[in-house]
Amino acid sequence: MDKRTFLRAVNVLEKQYKILPRRERPFKILIHGILSTRTKDTTTFPAQDRLLKLAGSPEAILKLSEKQIRDAIYPVGFYRTKARLLKATCRVLLDEYSGKVPHDKKELMKLPGVGDKVASLVLVWGFGLPFIPVDTHVSRVSQRLGIVQKGTKPVKIEEKLESITPKNRAIVLNHLLVTFGREICKPISPLCGSCPVYELCEFSGKIYYKNKSNKLINQKLLS
Repeated sequence: MDKRTFLRAVNVLEKQYKILPRRERPFKILIHGILSTRTKDTTTFPAQDRLLKLAGSPEAILKLSEKQIRDAIYPVGFYRTKARLLKATCRVLLDEYSGKVPHDKKELMKLPGVGDKVASLVLVWGFGLPFIPVDTHVSRVSQRLGIVQKGTKPVKIEEKLESITPKNRAIVLNHLLVTFGREICKPISPLCGSCPVYELCEFSGKIYYKNKSNKLINQKLLS
């Protein structure tokens, strides 16, 4: 898929979902990002809210014991490790950044538990900067549409997306592709029969899944 076709697809999806830019406190997004690794949003968001209700700043989190943090964030994946990472990150924020979350990607990636995806997440949702975090949904959709080849690593996908996406649209692209990936371009049995960008997509299995999803729709109508 070339840049022009990609932007046509983005236009269609923007009209379909009407995604607005998201903006939250950078520290809240940082906590969310660290907790979200290998954990579903349905688990991450409640854990994040419990922790921030208990301690809403780096100073406050450092006053908690690791057990208190573990109890607050359970059952996120690797909650014991993440409890240690959260305390370590808050210590670095206080010691090196006066308690503030940095808005530079290289600086963010120096924080314990912060990789490329989490850093981009903080920059786009916390600071409104044109970065595109690549999670499993964005990775899957990008490969199926034909923006990148199958098997491309997330860092390379992010580089490609950022190179072909205008900055004013990059701010919502993650949320846009995640929503599309959850509702239509699902990991198992994508609903190609209901896909708004079907004609633009380069997914090799789209004819099969279009027929399959159409059969399911017809069965529901007849039942």
